[in-house]
Amino acid sequence: MTTNKEFEELNKRIRKAGLVMSSVPKKTRDEFVKFAEEEFADNYGACLKYVWDNFKLWKLFFENIDLKLDRILMLLENNQTQSQIKTISGKILKGGQNGED
Repeated sequence: MTTNKEFEELNKRIRKAGLVMSSVPKKTRDEFVKFAEEEFADNYGACLKYVWDNFKLWKLFFENIDLKLDRILMLLENNQTQSQIKTISGKILKGGQNGED
């Protein structure tokens, strides 16, 4: 049986290096635990780091996605209607529409 002092010491170590979450939906918790078991050998810390790192990457990717998509569409529309290309030096190369020889 552990003494009160041992229990307090254990509690301090858990608070220092551990992470306790509450109010996690059961389905989310079960999915996370299963993912950690299958991919990270029950290492919840490594699993959480992986999930967090990937969240940050996706957030960067999808940030202002509407502006990025508008820019891509504008470039595609301009590319289809232009029959000439201006080089960096300012020289204009004339040609047909895309797909023409």
